[in-house]
Amino acid sequence: MTVSGACHTHHHHHEHSDREPAVIPARRRAFVFDMDGVMYQGGQLIDGAAEAVATVRNLGLPLFFVTNNSRETPVELAAKLQQMGVDAGPEEIISAVVVTVEYLNRLDPRPDSVLVLGGDGLAANIEAAGFSLGSFDDDEPVDVVVAGCDFGLTYDRLSRATRGLVMHDAAFIAVNQDSLLPMANGPMPGAGAIVGALTAATGIEPLVVGKPSPHLFGLAAERSGVPPEDLVILGDLLDADIAGANAIGATGVLVLTGSTTRKAAEAAEGALKPDLVIDNLYQLPYDLLLAP
Repeated sequence: MTVSGACHTHHHHHEHSDREPAVIPARRRAFVFDMDGVMYQGGQLIDGAAEAVATVRNLGLPLFFVTNNSRETPVELAAKLQQMGVDAGPEEIISAVVVTVEYLNRLDPRPDSVLVLGGDGLAANIEAAGFSLGSFDDDEPVDVVVAGCDFGLTYDRLSRATRGLVMHDAAFIAVNQDSLLPMANGPMPGAGAIVGALTAATGIEPLVVGKPSPHLFGLAAERSGVPPEDLVILGDLLDADIAGANAIGATGVLVLTGSTTRKAAEAAEGALKPDLVIDNLYQLPYDLLLAP
């Protein structure tokens, strides 16, 4: 009995080791495409963007689209890409809104009331996740103040958020700290200007969830199921995308279709230095796609 048992075990093990090399996967990368300046610019699809996405999809690799935008929901952003001819689903959008909701979901204890100094899309997504929104019409205690881009900003709204931070000791979350918002007719103040006003009033620094904080790209790594070093981040900004990639140890590829010049890219050092600089997404190198 013992002998046949031993023999069986040995045979099984041998059979297994014959098959083993076939099931060890090659290093699997996941791709993160920044939206503004990489996928599109001023409402126009950038040449090579749709093709690069199709190539990554055809290889069966996970991919995500990221943005610090807090004014549009994932559903709206996916629809925007689809209208331009890019295959994208809402679950593939990791915006500053998505990261904010994810962060709130992980807070322990769970906040009872969240005051949102930001756009309707941001407030709606936070409410849809089951959080109760603080009102701007009273001074009831709030647990968290979330600050983003608020086109309806008034002194009263700013005052209410200030009191939430000072009087209720609310946690302070910034969707991002982008100082300017590029628009067709010129720049407007970004979320960073509103966050900065609250910091100036209270002396409190926020927790930032958007790029270049590790929260946004970290969530992309988590959802794609690859370690951060196997993430390839394609962005057009040194201080947001490349710094964010370097902060988590990912591969940062600077694409020159957005706001950064080749001269600036080549002069970048330290935390801002990209692993690779390409003129456009047609130049996405195959050795990144077909990793060793």
